[in-house]
Amino acid sequence: MTRSIGNMKIYFTAIFWIVCCQIARASASSYSSFVINHLQGLSNSAVLSILQDNQGLMWFGTYDGLNCYDGRTIEVFRTDFSKGRTLDNNIISRIQVAGNDKLWVQSFLGINLFSTDSLSVIDNYIFPNEETIVYSNRKGDSWVLGKRNLYYYNTYHQCFIKADSVKMHLDNLAQCAFVDDKGGLHVVPANDTQMYHFSLNTFSSDSLQVHMQVASSPLHSKHIKNTFIQGGVICFIDEAYDLYLYDVSKKSKMYIRNVRELYTKYGNFIDVFPFYDDILVTLHTGGVLRLMASQQYAEDLMRVDLRIFSAYTDNQQGILWLGTDGNGVVKFTKKNALVTNLLLNHLSPAISGQVRGIMTDRYGTLWIGTKGDGLICIPDYQKDFDGKSLFIYSPKGKLPLANYMRGPNFYPVFLLKKKNNSDDFWVGMSDSLLYYYSYQEDRLIQVQGSIHRSTEIHGIYEENDSTLWLATMGSGLLRVTLDVSSRIPRIRKFRCFRCFSEQKEIVEYSSLWVQGDSLLWLGSRGQGLVRFDIKNHEYQVYSLREKLGKAVDDILCLCEYGKNHFFAGTTAGLVSVNIDGRNIIPSYIGREQGLVNEMIHGLVKDEAGILWMGTNKGMIKYDPVSRGSYTYYYSKGIEIGEFSDDSYYRSPYNGDIFLGGVNGLLYMDARQSSIPEYYPDLILRRLMIDREEVNINKYYSSDKKAICLSEEKNTFSLQFVALDYLNSDIEYSYILEGYDEKWSLFSKENEAVFRHVPPGEYVFRVRYKKDVLDTVCKEYSVIIKIVPLWYHTVWAYVGILLLLLACLVGYVYKLYRKGFFSHVARAWAVSRKGLEIENERELSMKQAALGDWADYFSHCHLPEQITFVQRILEVINESLDKEELGPTFLAEKMHVSPRQFYRKFKDLSGITPSDFIKRYRIVKAAHLLAETDLSIQEVIESVGISSRPYFYKEFAEKYGTTPKNYRMQHRKDENVNNME
Repeated sequence: MTRSIGNMKIYFTAIFWIVCCQIARASASSYSSFVINHLQGLSNSAVLSILQDNQGLMWFGTYDGLNCYDGRTIEVFRTDFSKGRTLDNNIISRIQVAGNDKLWVQSFLGINLFSTDSLSVIDNYIFPNEETIVYSNRKGDSWVLGKRNLYYYNTYHQCFIKADSVKMHLDNLAQCAFVDDKGGLHVVPANDTQMYHFSLNTFSSDSLQVHMQVASSPLHSKHIKNTFIQGGVICFIDEAYDLYLYDVSKKSKMYIRNVRELYTKYGNFIDVFPFYDDILVTLHTGGVLRLMASQQYAEDLMRVDLRIFSAYTDNQQGILWLGTDGNGVVKFTKKNALVTNLLLNHLSPAISGQVRGIMTDRYGTLWIGTKGDGLICIPDYQKDFDGKSLFIYSPKGKLPLANYMRGPNFYPVFLLKKKNNSDDFWVGMSDSLLYYYSYQEDRLIQVQGSIHRSTEIHGIYEENDSTLWLATMGSGLLRVTLDVSSRIPRIRKFRCFRCFSEQKEIVEYSSLWVQGDSLLWLGSRGQGLVRFDIKNHEYQVYSLREKLGKAVDDILCLCEYGKNHFFAGTTAGLVSVNIDGRNIIPSYIGREQGLVNEMIHGLVKDEAGILWMGTNKGMIKYDPVSRGSYTYYYSKGIEIGEFSDDSYYRSPYNGDIFLGGVNGLLYMDARQSSIPEYYPDLILRRLMIDREEVNINKYYSSDKKAICLSEEKNTFSLQFVALDYLNSDIEYSYILEGYDEKWSLFSKENEAVFRHVPPGEYVFRVRYKKDVLDTVCKEYSVIIKIVPLWYHTVWAYVGILLLLLACLVGYVYKLYRKGFFSHVARAWAVSRKGLEIENERELSMKQAALGDWADYFSHCHLPEQITFVQRILEVINESLDKEELGPTFLAEKMHVSPRQFYRKFKDLSGITPSDFIKRYRIVKAAHLLAETDLSIQEVIESVGISSRPYFYKEFAEKYGTTPKNYRMQHRKDENVNNME
C-alpha cells in the first residue's frame, strides 16, 4: 500500500510537470497576450466594441459603459440623466470616429455623438423600428446603414438625413461595409458578386445641394457567402468556402485557402482579418484560429478560453485588441521579448530553491546551481527541450528532473567555474568538502580530503593545476593545494589567509575578480574591498564607505570593465572603481544618479560596454558612458522581478548574458537587445487644480497652443502619457521653463506638480525615453499662462505707485513747511561730531591696550574684544619661548574650545592664530635684535623658534634682509640719532 501511494505521488508529479512544460512551450509561441480587466479599472468584463481614436487613445464599449484607456489608466463614462445630454444606454455595441474631437457611440437604443474635448454627449439619434449600424472614416464622414434605409450625417444641419432605400440583402450589418478616405461608402452584400459604392459631393452643405452617386463593381466571380472588413482589407468567403483577402487601396485579391473543413471542425466565424503575416479567425464557439502564412495557412487554435465579441488591429504598434465575453480586453502582440525566461517551477514543481551559480559549456549545455536543490543540467538550452533531457545532480548522484522530489537533504550550489585545462568544472557548495563535475563520469565528484571548515564557496581562482584560491563566506580566503597524481584529486594541504580591517578579521567574501595573474580583488560583506597579492601574500583593505561617504562596504558582486577598472555591486548602489597602482579612485552611482533600485545582486558587462544588473526589484540596464540607466520590471517579456546573489554570468562561447533570481533565470543575446522601438506622441491627459480634476479642454486657448490659468489657480498638476500600449516602462522628464531651473530626473512618474506659480508666461516641456541609449527623446510642449488678478497687473502697480508717490510728495511738502528738515540737518551735524569723538576715544583706548599690535586687529572695537585680544598678547608674550605655543595652547589658556577660539580670532584679525604667532615671533625677534645685545641664536631661542634656517627664511620675507644686516642697520640709525 505504501509503495502504491508513493508511485501515485510520482505519477501525479510527473503529469503536473509535463503540463507545466506544455504551458512553458505554449508561452513561447509567436504571440504574447495581456489582459485588461476590472483590476485596471475596466467597467465591465464583457467588451462589445473597440476603437482607437485619432489621438491614439483606446475606447472600449462594454455592457456597462464607455471606457477610455491610455495605457496606464481607464476613465469610464456612463449614463447620467442629471446632465442635459447623456448616453442613452450603457450597453455600447459600436464606436466610430466622428472627427478629430468626436466619436459615434452606438448603444442598443440609438447613436450618441460624444465629444472627446468636453467628455460629454453632444446629441442623441434614434432610428426607430430599424436595425442600423454607423460607419465613418477618420475625418468623420459618416453613414448609417440599415436593412431598409441608408442615411448620411449632414454637418450643416447636424443630423442624419436619408440618402436612399436599401435594396441589397445584408446579413451582417457590422461586417459588410466601410467608408474610404473621401467619404464614399462601399457595401458588399451577402450572396452577391458585386461591391456597391455610394458617394456624396459634400457632407457639409444644405441637403438640397447634396447629390449622391451609386455605382457597382465586380468583386468576385462566385457569390460571396460571408464578408469581414477591417482597416481597408476585405476578407470574404465564397460559396465554395474559399477564403480570399482583398486589399482595397491596392485593388488586389489574394487566395488564402479553403475553409470548409474549418467550418465543420470549429463552427461559424465571427471575424476574419490579417495580423502580421497570418490570418486570424475569431470563432463563435470560442478561441482564435491562426492561419499561419509560414506553413501554407495551416491552422493553429489559440486561446480557446476566450469567447470574442470584437476585434481591432493597431497596425502602427502591431497590437490586436480583442473584446471578450467575461475576460475583458485581451491584447495580443507579436513576441518581441528582450529575454528568454527559464522559470524553475516550469522545469519542475519540486524545485523550491532560488538560482545561484550559472555556467554554460562548449556543448551548449546550461548548468544551473540552486540554493538547496543541487545542480540542474539543460542540454542545448537555446532550443526547445522536453522533460526527458533534463537532469539534476547532487553529491548523491544523477536523477531525471521529472522524478525529482525535494527531500530532507540540502544541496546549495553557489558557484560554477570551468577548470583551466579541461571541460570539467569546479562546483562551489556549502560544505567542508570540495566538488567538481566530470564529463567523463557524468557526475559530481568529491575531491578527497577536507578543508576542515564548513564554508560557502563564492569564488574560485585556479592558479595552476594543483593550487586553488577560494573566496568563502565564513572562512575568508583559502589556498588549497591539491595532489593531482591520482584519478581523483586529493587535498594535500590548505591555508587560511587572515585579513583584518580595523582589528576585525574579514571572513565573509561574496565575490572575487582576478587582475592579471597575481592580484585578487575580493568583495567582502560589510568591510569593503580587499586587494590580495598571491605572490607575496600582502593585502590591503579599502573602505568604500570612508572614501565615498556612502554605506557601500557591503559588496555582493564584482564585474571587470577594463584592465584597471571594475564595478562593484553593493546593497546600497553601484560603485565604479578605477585602479591607480595601489590606490583606487571610486565613484558612486545610486538613486541620486537615476539608479532606481540600489541593491545589486548581479552585474554583467555585454560586448557593447553596457552593464546589466539584477536587483531586488527588476533588471537595470546601465550605460557607464552616458551614466544613464533604465529599469525593466516585469516588462519586455521579463518574468523575474527579484534577482539573487552569485547568479550572474556571461557565456564566453556566444556572449549570452544570464541573470538568476528567486524563481528562475533569464538570458539574452545582448547584441540583439536594442530592438527598434515605436515612439508614439505624448499627450496631456489631465489637469488638476488644487487637487481637484478639471476638464483640461476648458482651459485651452482657442488655438489650443496655450493653457490659461488665473493667478488664484496657480497651484496645479499636469498628467501626461505616451500612448505606447506595448511598453509600460516609459520614463518621463519635464520642466516648466521660466519657473524650474532644470529638467526633472527621468522617472516613471507621469505627473508634474507646480505650486504657487507667479503670474507670467511659461513653457511646459515633457519628454520621454524607453531605453538608456536613447539620445533623442520624444518631446511635447505647451505654453502655460498664469493671468494675474487685476490688482497684480502692471497698470494696477503703476496706479498704486503714482498714488503713493503723490502722497509722499504731499507729506514731504508738509514737513518742509513746518521746518522739519532744518531741525534734522542741525541734529545730524551734532551727532556726527559726537560720533567722531567717540571713534577717537575707542581708537586711543585700543592703542593704549594693544600697543603696536592694534593695527593687526582691525575688527576689534568693543571693550570686551580689546580685553580678549590683550589677554591673548599677554599669553603669547609669556609663552613665546615654548615650542608648543599654538592655537590649541592659546585656546586652553583662554578657556574656550579650539574651534571657537580659531573662529573668534580670525573674525577679529582677519588671519589665523598660527599666522599671527609666526608674525609675533618675527616682530619680537626684530625688536630684540635692535634693542639688545643678545646673539642671533639667543634671539631665535627666546622667541621659540627651533630651526635657524626657518627663522632666516621668515625674517627675510618680513624685512627683506638678514637678521645681522637688520641689527647693523638699526644700530647705525641709532648712532646717527644720538649724534644728532
